[in-house]
Amino acid sequence: MKLCYAKFNPHQFFECHTLDAINVLKSMKNAFSWLEGLSPGIFELSFYAVLLHDIGKCASGFQKKKDRWGYRHEILSAPFVQFLDFPERERNLIALAILTHHKTLDELGEILPVRVADIGPLEFDEKLEELLERAEYIEKMFLPRIPNIEAYYFGTTRPPKKFNLPKDWRERLRDFDFQKLIRWYENNPEAERVTLTFMRGLLNASDHLASAGETEILLLPDIAERLELKIPVKKLRPLQVAASNSEGNLLLRAPTGYGKTEAALLWANRNALRNEKGITSRIFYVLPYKASINAMHRRLLGIFSDPSLVGILHSSAGFYLYASALEYRRLGSLYRKIYAPLKVTTPFQLMKAFFGVGFHEMLKTELSGSLLVFDEIHAYEPNVLGIILAMLKELESLKAKTIVMTATLPDFLEELIKDTANFKELKTPEEEADRFTRHRVNIVNGSMDSVGELIAELGIHKKVEETSRPALIACNSVDRAISVYDELGEDYKVLLLHSRFTQGDREAKERALLERMSDYEFVVATQVVEVSLDVSFSTILTEPAPIDALIQRFGRVNRQGWKEGRIEDVYVLTKGSDADRKIYKPYEVVKESLKMLQDFDGKELRESIIPELVSRAYMPVSEKLVDEVRYYQDMAQEVFNNVKPMMKGEDEQKFYGMFNGIDAVPGVYQGIVSELLDKKMGMEVHRYLIPIPMWLYFAERENFHPLSGRGTGRYILVAELEYGPEKGLQRAPLNGGDII
Repeated sequence: MKLCYAKFNPHQFFECHTLDAINVLKSMKNAFSWLEGLSPGIFELSFYAVLLHDIGKCASGFQKKKDRWGYRHEILSAPFVQFLDFPERERNLIALAILTHHKTLDELGEILPVRVADIGPLEFDEKLEELLERAEYIEKMFLPRIPNIEAYYFGTTRPPKKFNLPKDWRERLRDFDFQKLIRWYENNPEAERVTLTFMRGLLNASDHLASAGETEILLLPDIAERLELKIPVKKLRPLQVAASNSEGNLLLRAPTGYGKTEAALLWANRNALRNEKGITSRIFYVLPYKASINAMHRRLLGIFSDPSLVGILHSSAGFYLYASALEYRRLGSLYRKIYAPLKVTTPFQLMKAFFGVGFHEMLKTELSGSLLVFDEIHAYEPNVLGIILAMLKELESLKAKTIVMTATLPDFLEELIKDTANFKELKTPEEEADRFTRHRVNIVNGSMDSVGELIAELGIHKKVEETSRPALIACNSVDRAISVYDELGEDYKVLLLHSRFTQGDREAKERALLERMSDYEFVVATQVVEVSLDVSFSTILTEPAPIDALIQRFGRVNRQGWKEGRIEDVYVLTKGSDADRKIYKPYEVVKESLKMLQDFDGKELRESIIPELVSRAYMPVSEKLVDEVRYYQDMAQEVFNNVKPMMKGEDEQKFYGMFNGIDAVPGVYQGIVSELLDKKMGMEVHRYLIPIPMWLYFAERENFHPLSGRGTGRYILVAELEYGPEKGLQRAPLNGGDII
């Protein structure tokens, strides 16, 4: 009797892989109890889908040629459902899950067997004969094991015994009507949307994890116990205690530095479902920027220790793991599966589930019953906010719970959030919030055009000497930051930090600042400093910006001053540059913010009044912004409604077009990158990539050209613009010519 393998290199017997997948499914069955409430009987149906999903691999052609076989094994597996003792609906659900566990129905459409009169044998018949060559294996090795597998999974001494091969099973396989199955799907996609989603999601999750060598999903230990090692219960702040006692959706407002992360984790601990092994609810910590996601991942690793427990998801997560000396191949793969119980991510990664991108059913299954933490939600553009709100409505129907946290939330955005679901609200009491007051606002007439004179006039350099800490010069655009750096660099020790450095150079700059901060007198930076570094500057001189952005910038000064009641001066210029109107839209918010801050010139900016100031700054444009957010919310909801389970999302390309940025290699590094690719060192290529904003790409399109990038699995552009580790990418061609 010839054996059957499901995996090669290394070899794994078909029944061994199947049992591994059953183990994964059983761990989800024991953890995700809420799925039965959303789709009764889902774990029984999914068991038989997992049991039969790979039986088609027993075909002799697959065993001999593996990936070069040229046929889909799942097409041979699906007909076995007719031997299950279930009503037609349940058999169809199981068959569709098996049929689509690699490809979607629209991708399979042209190769599914169609019986037409007067046409001879189909390719299906030929491949089925190859499968029947291993009939003895199926009958004598696999079939006798099924009762024991059923007993193991269902935990009963008298298992269901739902699968039985009749004597004429070979003939009946040949007669299976695929087109009837497809017609049933087409008549029932809405009625069976939830069950079809979970069927494919659970099978994909079980199959993918088993193929990765894992036999169970991980659970999170008690969060409060882990936090106790960092913050004793007696030292918890009132709002953190209140969050730990709050059930259901929560909107939390607290000052920067208050400890909102700990509050969110305690809220999650309160709302999590558990079994005897730990917390079963999946937790997603959502942040807008890669830099803040990386920092949060490091912070959570400090609490939970095991990198298998804390995942990270964003477009450059693989390089982050690689640079952090973690198992980037293994962990990067597992984080994209239902494995790690806590994940730090961008909202774009979660949106894939609702736009129908990739294995969206698996992600939607994981999101069901989950706990979501949205931090810094004020930072998103109206189009992204609209999509997030539409996503929150979908998540509510999946029994997920959400906490939204911020220090700077305009009233109009608060109302939009509350309209999506029932949110309880927690605010820091005025007296407690004011304990975190750390800044005295000074309005300075002028612009960065006279930055050298202003530094001398304001005595900022003396402050640097007194504290041995650099001052922050915050600019709104990269070009402005470079010009300020050029001017100050003539007289001072200056570090320049903005978004147009390669990942390797930016990493080196941030490390230099963290490790040798006193070496610099000034740090000139753009908005990247608002989110990326946990550093404390002596003071700040900043261009005008929306007040919520200014609050984030002020937060980089005197970060721990609240502990000693210390107040430091911060300086806001009255004039920016022409580029600011393109960066901040609508610009009225900048003008209103500056107008309000004039009233605080020379005064402390008390933390308790910041929420009111933010709302006032946005009030003149709130109606316009609400309409814009609502427009994108409605558009997103329409897209979500059109996504069908087991089908490829019609708007997948639209999704990537909306959110995917462009990475480019500076022309000076293209030789190094080509050499790395030749050496198959694709991960090292990331050190030489720069994120390019779309406006810059279109403005300088003639200076970009493609470079073959198979080593990184992506299309790589080369930017033939001037670049250096000191200043980054500039808008000047390498050949020295003029830019039109």
